[in-house]
This record gives sequence, structure tokens and C-alpha cells, in this order.
Amino acid sequence: MEDIAQERGPGYRYSRRATLPLIRQLSVVPNWRNALLLALQWAVMIAACVIAIRADRWPAYLIAGIVIGTRIQVLAVMMHEACHGMLFSNRRVNDLIGDLFVAYPLALSIDLYRVAHMVHHRHTNTMRDYDYRVQRKDADQHFPKSGRAMVVLLLRSLSGLNYYRAARAARIWSPLSNFHNPMRFGFDFRLALRIRYIVWAVLVYGAILWSPWRWQILGLFMIPQFIWANVFNRLRAMAEHNGVTDETEIRGTRTVIPTLIDRILIGPLNVSYHLEHHLFPSVPWHNLRRLHRHLMASDPRYARDAHVTQGYWGVIRELMPPPAVSGPDRQQVPIEANP
Repeated sequence: MEDIAQERGPGYRYSRRATLPLIRQLSVVPNWRNALLLALQWAVMIAACVIAIRADRWPAYLIAGIVIGTRIQVLAVMMHEACHGMLFSNRRVNDLIGDLFVAYPLALSIDLYRVAHMVHHRHTNTMRDYDYRVQRKDADQHFPKSGRAMVVLLLRSLSGLNYYRAARAARIWSPLSNFHNPMRFGFDFRLALRIRYIVWAVLVYGAILWSPWRWQILGLFMIPQFIWANVFNRLRAMAEHNGVTDETEIRGTRTVIPTLIDRILIGPLNVSYHLEHHLFPSVPWHNLRRLHRHLMASDPRYARDAHVTQGYWGVIRELMPPPAVSGPDRQQVPIEANP
């Protein structure tokens, strides 16, 4: 927190003192709950894959792809939990299981993701923040956008025309991008981690390619991953810090109160309570909604000033200018929080 004090003016940081006793109660990692949750995601994905292949009809493949895509989004959130050491309380188990069953299937690495993400937490919305620098360089993340420009963005995302931008930004978390040059992005992707990924890839992809249903399996896992990463995960990511005023800490991150559809497609496992996560990153996913309700009820300043939006459709509306000033000439690069 000293980084925030040094980079921001007085009064920016939100006082956590009154909430600390509750935080200690909420910061217990639910090991068995997470283990069962992770097993459930894989059971659902494997079952969807088996049913689609046995039916061998395009409606079955379409439904299975949607189901698998929603579970992939859950895996992405669980990777975030593992990054913070909140998937399992034992650090070695957390990182091992997080890699083998969460990050590697998404072509990512817990260790690589953790390096950039911890900096994001310490230097949110500043030029030290990798996510913020990506946001400033990517025209898709420049807001506000007119209604027409927002529709074009969503169509480009759905069709994959801008997927290369998401892939380029995510390469710093990928084992393959760091394999031949382990210090490429400032982190020593040590030999043991590289060997572990290669062993995993040979066993898993080897088994898939050996299977007579190799193309069905690869399609059912790769295509939904592509769509969810470029459409729904993009919506979730742009909701977190885009279009916020950032004059204080609780105005620098957005919490979204999700609808049922939001929770299924975009923000499972309370990941949309992003402001609470930034303020108290030791609180696991299952307690974030409880923490939000406590802060809203106990702190008048928080209830008044915290950036809280109802649903991801509400986020889209916030990222568009009012109708009276709508137009392509109103698109602009986000204002830098800390020049």
C-alpha cells in the first residue's frame, strides 16, 4: 500500500481500518469447496463433450460449445483465484493444481500471470500497470464509444477480427511465449516450470490426438475458448477499470452487480465484485458479495462514492456518451490517471 501513497495524492486511498476484523474472518480459503467446484467444471465439460460426440449433430455441438464456454470462463476466474493463492491454502498445491487443471488448459501459467497481476494491484491505473498500458494502446478499449462504434466492437469480437489484440496482450502469461526466452517479460520462467508444462502438453495433447475423436474434442474446447476470451472475457475486463473517474481509490475500480445471465456468461464466482477484490485481495471469491453488502451497509462514504453498476449492460451504457453527444467524434483515449 505504500506504492499507492507515493503515487497518489492525499485522500486517494480508502481507509480499511474499520473493516480489518471482518476481513480476517472472510479471508479463509475454502479448500474442499474449491476442489469440488473445479472437479464439477471438468465433469460438466467432459460430459458435454461426450454427449455431443455421441449425438453427432450440429445442435448438440452448439449446445455443448455454449456449456463448455461458460465453464471455461469459470476456469479463468479460478486461475485468478490461484494467482492470489486462494484456490488452495497450501501454496504448492495451489500452484500445481492451478497450473495442471486451470491455467495450462487455457494455454497460460499461474506463475507468469501472477507476476503482471500483482503489479496491476500495486499500481492500478498507472503506467506501471501492464493492463493499463494495454488499454491505452488498444483502440478497442478507448471510451466513450458511440452506439454504432460499440456494436462494431462487439461484432468484431464475436467474429474474431480483433482476437489478435487479446492474444498479443495475453502472450506474457503464456508458457509458449516464454519458453525459449524465460526472461523475455521480466520474470524468470524457471526450467522446472517449463519442463512441467512440456510434460503436461505431451500427455494431454498426445492423448487427444491419439483419440479417434481428436477433431471433435479439439473443436469443442478450442472454439468456445476463442469466443469466450474475445467476447465475454473482453466485456468483463473492460468493465473493471474503463470509464472510471479514479479521483479516489473507490472510484478507480468498478463493481458490477450481475444478473443471472451475467453470472453464467461473463462474471461467475463473484468476479464482478472487482472493487471489493482490489481493496481486500485476500478475500476469496465466495465472500466477495458478503463483503460488498457489509461495506454498503456500514460505510456511508462507500455507499455514496463507490463505483457500482447494475449489470454488464449497464456497463456498456456507461461506456457510451449520452445520446445528445453521441457520434464518432466523441471517441477518445482514456484519460491517464497519473501522468
